[in-house]
Amino acid sequence: MTRVIYPAQRAIEHAVTVPGVRPARLFPVLWPLWQVETAAQVYDEQAYEVIDRFLVRGILEAGLHRSADLAAFYGLPTSLVERCLAFLTLIGHVRNTEGLVTLTPLGESSARADVRYVPKESRQQLLVERFTARPLPRSHYQGSLSLLPTPHVPAERVSDGSRFAPLFSSSTFRPEIVTQLGERPDRFDFNLPKQLRNLRVLGHQDAYLPAYLIEDADGRLLAYSGVHGERDTFLESLCDRVPLIRTLIAAEPSQDPREIWTNWLADGKRKGTLRQLPSGVWRATLVADSFGGTPKMPLSRIGSYQLRKRHFVQIWTDDAKLRRQAALRRALAMTQLRDVRTRADLTGRLRTVAEQLEVTTPTLDELHRYAKKEQLHRYLVHFDALE
Repeated sequence: MTRVIYPAQRAIEHAVTVPGVRPARLFPVLWPLWQVETAAQVYDEQAYEVIDRFLVRGILEAGLHRSADLAAFYGLPTSLVERCLAFLTLIGHVRNTEGLVTLTPLGESSARADVRYVPKESRQQLLVERFTARPLPRSHYQGSLSLLPTPHVPAERVSDGSRFAPLFSSSTFRPEIVTQLGERPDRFDFNLPKQLRNLRVLGHQDAYLPAYLIEDADGRLLAYSGVHGERDTFLESLCDRVPLIRTLIAAEPSQDPREIWTNWLADGKRKGTLRQLPSGVWRATLVADSFGGTPKMPLSRIGSYQLRKRHFVQIWTDDAKLRRQAALRRALAMTQLRDVRTRADLTGRLRTVAEQLEVTTPTLDELHRYAKKEQLHRYLVHFDALE
């Protein structure tokens, strides 16, 4: 299934809740990366077999260095001990020199950690941003980021009509960017295993990360890419390091939001009023009759944001009953999200939506009854499947 790019709506919804921030404009961008394929020798952590565990402890702690001594100490057949020692020698934990058994450095570290480290080759994908050659943090591998192989954004990947502007860097990839990362003690924070050796680059290719830069009234930039549904502080730090970003945003002419949204209301012959909230967000409050079935606006649009010419306005109604229905609709739609797997997940989302729409939080039972009443069967299937 094609993954839809993290929507601008969710970025705006988060930005308007950040204390001290007055969001003003939104810029969808494609951040250039290198997607690097690497190989390295790592250690697989396994549990010891019972006898192997006692044998290495006997060597390490009791100073027993001959198979006969180990067999006598543990009361085991010598043939069984020798077979176990042969296996430990094979995986690099033991060396046997003319009948004298000692632990290798790998064997000793395993014995002290009480974990059997088995060397194996591991292939790992690394992401490196191209302006500063900084590796992306581990958080960017654990979420649901959308990466593109080219600056072309397929229409089916965008759910809200966002038009992404590619950012271009002329930097060339250097393998030492990765090998130097492999020498860092904090490499695990950048998706490289703690225990690795002989890290090498197998190849690399271009990649582009869809992201949103939101400019506030003071010129500060917030970045969103879908990392845990919150701000991408890594990209935000790069905005301060890469002069091109500020140059591009400064070159974008800023228009009067009141004029933009006054014209938007008039263009659609929408009945409503326009005002700027204390947070700096613009809100278009439409009459209740504006919402419903086609050609009216769907209820799910209440509380959402309309984008135009880099600016955004919140669509609103003073009818609390409609806002509550909108909260129910939006919460039901969330049952289809990949990261909503349990009823607890949905409860958290439902609470957030209710706060956004300034209504009391509905219960899950109320949500279920509403879905049945409105015959929203496709949502009911997902709702009933929640753990």
